[in-house]
Amino acid sequence: MSTSTRPFDRLLIGILLLLLVCKSSSQPTSGDQTTLLAIKNQWRNPWQLVSWDPVTNPDHCNWIGVVCRGGRSGAVTGISLPKLNITGKVPESRLDLSYNNLTGGFPDAQLYACSQLRFLDLSNNAFHGVLADDISRLSPAMEHLNLSTNQFRGAVPAAVAGLPGLRSLLLDNNQFTGAYPAAEISKLAGLEQLTLASNPFAPAPAPPQFAKLTNLIYLWMSEMNMTGEIPKAYSSLVNLQLIAITDNNLTGEIPAWVWQHPRLENLYLFNNGLTGTLPRKITAVNLIELDVSSNQLTGEIPEDIGNLKNLSILFMYANQLTGSIPASIAMFPNLRDIRLFENKLSGELPTELGKNSPLGNLEICNNNLSGPLRPCRLQQQLLGPAPEVPERLHPAEQHHAVQQQLLGRLPSKDMVISEVDQCQYTEQRFHRVFTGQYM
Repeated sequence: MSTSTRPFDRLLIGILLLLLVCKSSSQPTSGDQTTLLAIKNQWRNPWQLVSWDPVTNPDHCNWIGVVCRGGRSGAVTGISLPKLNITGKVPESRLDLSYNNLTGGFPDAQLYACSQLRFLDLSNNAFHGVLADDISRLSPAMEHLNLSTNQFRGAVPAAVAGLPGLRSLLLDNNQFTGAYPAAEISKLAGLEQLTLASNPFAPAPAPPQFAKLTNLIYLWMSEMNMTGEIPKAYSSLVNLQLIAITDNNLTGEIPAWVWQHPRLENLYLFNNGLTGTLPRKITAVNLIELDVSSNQLTGEIPEDIGNLKNLSILFMYANQLTGSIPASIAMFPNLRDIRLFENKLSGELPTELGKNSPLGNLEICNNNLSGPLRPCRLQQQLLGPAPEVPERLHPAEQHHAVQQQLLGRLPSKDMVISEVDQCQYTEQRFHRVFTGQYM
């Protein structure tokens, strides 16, 4: 397939697709198959559309990517062609064209003609340029707008607030600059997903206006030059299941509402400058993944963390935490990864650690831990016997005691950890990578 098309071809394809997707429901459908075949021909009959063949597959509603209304041979209401590695310019129409190699600017003029457009996903392509100030001319029925992982630049237009039906607005991983329109976005009362992460916005505090978005389920605001404290006003976001405000310049304490949130499942606040102690009272019992690593947190890990019985990941490394590791952590049934290295923790490891969960990774080096480390089960696919571990580890040997991604069981001997002999079950320093794929 050709990697580009002539301007006339691109215009023709756009017109053909608009005739299909943006037509009124009263228009006849007899020409839909002819239109689809014309599109295929303009794309030079790519192998990805081999099913678009009226001889071997007479019903166009069975063709890959074609969405119809009313079953067999119905009217075409949409074309969805994600992850097909299509190259060249985008057909300017209502399409799900995510995960391709498409270039060009945002096809606003053509999309404005689609008065019933509800879902638009152009993510993971190479679109570029500035979004139009009149982007509110998109369909008032628009519910899902995903422009993430492209090369859009300039300001996020305030006119995005003119799409009152939006439930998801995904703008992460672009080159947007300046101040994002927080006041305008906060007017989108039905918004459930909002991603602004990984854009070089001007440094600014977390916008308190977002506290009005009480339907939010997913909030991703990482790596966008955010400063100041996490707003206490965000306690109004009672439907949040995921909040990620990582790789910023946040300061101050983690507010109490975070630790008491009734629905929160994923909490990511790593790589900031957060300070203060962890609260004694933790009631966010639905937490599954908790990562507050690489901050400046002090004090002890509270015994109340034992309330988080759904935890599978616990990352608190690279802080200044003191005291012992609470015994309640060893009782989590789903815990598979603990990373507490580079703190000031002391005392012995919980005796039951690893016996009650599929623990596959434990990193505790660079602390002041001592005492016995009793055998624990690493319930992963057994690829061979675990290496023998000496009863005492010398500093030069500590990183090789158990190789990265250890599989199988630890030996039956107890392992003693002195103040200078730390145990780390993987060497790799881990930094979570967000994709924003929460839908």
